[in-house]
Amino acid sequence: MTKGRPVVSCVRCGSYSRPVISDSVREAVRLSGKFPFTTASALLKANLLSPREPVRAVTTHPEVLRAISVMLLESGCRDIHIGDNPGYIFRHQEEELFRKTGMAAISDELPVATGLLSRNGFREVSPEGARSLGTVRVCESALRSSCLIDVPKLKTHVETGITGAIKNMFGIADTDTRKKAHGVKGKMFLADAIVDIFSSRIPDFCILDAVEGMEGYGPSHGRSRTTGWIAASDNALALDFVQAVIMGYRNPMSIPMLALAAERFNGPFKREEIDLVGAEWKDLPCAGFVRAPSAIRMVPSFLRGAAHQLVTLKPRLDEGKCTRCGICRDVCPTGAIEAGKNGFPAIDRAKCVHCLCCHELCPTGAMGVKENLASRLLR
Repeated sequence: MTKGRPVVSCVRCGSYSRPVISDSVREAVRLSGKFPFTTASALLKANLLSPREPVRAVTTHPEVLRAISVMLLESGCRDIHIGDNPGYIFRHQEEELFRKTGMAAISDELPVATGLLSRNGFREVSPEGARSLGTVRVCESALRSSCLIDVPKLKTHVETGITGAIKNMFGIADTDTRKKAHGVKGKMFLADAIVDIFSSRIPDFCILDAVEGMEGYGPSHGRSRTTGWIAASDNALALDFVQAVIMGYRNPMSIPMLALAAERFNGPFKREEIDLVGAEWKDLPCAGFVRAPSAIRMVPSFLRGAAHQLVTLKPRLDEGKCTRCGICRDVCPTGAIEAGKNGFPAIDRAKCVHCLCCHELCPTGAMGVKENLASRLLR
């Protein structure tokens, strides 16, 4: 390993069986050079987007979080909390969220607390180098944590390309901050806003659940796909770079969010600036992995802001799947969705900023995604 370079460890992991996960997590942490953890308390920031069962690959698998918790307990840590702030329409379903995702079972077995990160309130802070959001409101639980461990799920994302370590920290922000992040047209604004929130409390360590990932229309309505890795690093950007390679990106810097983060954090920009241990770069890509259908990554970086409106994805309703629950209307940050004919949601295209929050949080997948001609041709 080269001094000064971020280290990312990748360990093969073929299933979520407890012994296999335990061995893989331990080895990934050991290879990263950060074992054992020495902290009296720790916050595990999982990806708990919505109340979905682990088999759906929407959330961080509970066996990964359990394995990390056991390691922390063995090292003497006695104050462990597993939590997240889900899509805000689910904030009143805390019991169902932690039961369905398997988190409650961890606290039933181990001396580990689970719950919403919003319990201790939020604080307004000014992230260093913020671009889109001058101030953000983030949860006190994250700001006060002496050891914050980011535990993302490998997933696609129709707006940002990937959901990884950096994007997972979006969940520490309050609802108003998240709406502001989505409220201006342009992929660059959202990408910078995500990095702004990430910068407000950079995690101390990251462990990626890439045993079963999500391909296609992530982060909610894609397909589960075996990718077969546990990865770990104390550098979130380097870990996301490796995740992108697993997902088949030849150049992870084609993902605007990662390119902006690399610029703001002075890299890493390329694989030669990362020490990969436990695996070879050539072994990482998952053959045939279906990335999110976003053509913006194929546009030269200096043109992406202008090109966004030409190739953007747009929400499209499938009335056959729609239950007229009104969730899409409630989550829209610009008020572009109202009840229309027969109670079905109607989209005001003049107000729509194509953030796809309605698609992401639609419980039935009725709010789909439509590519325009320019997007399809570029892809």
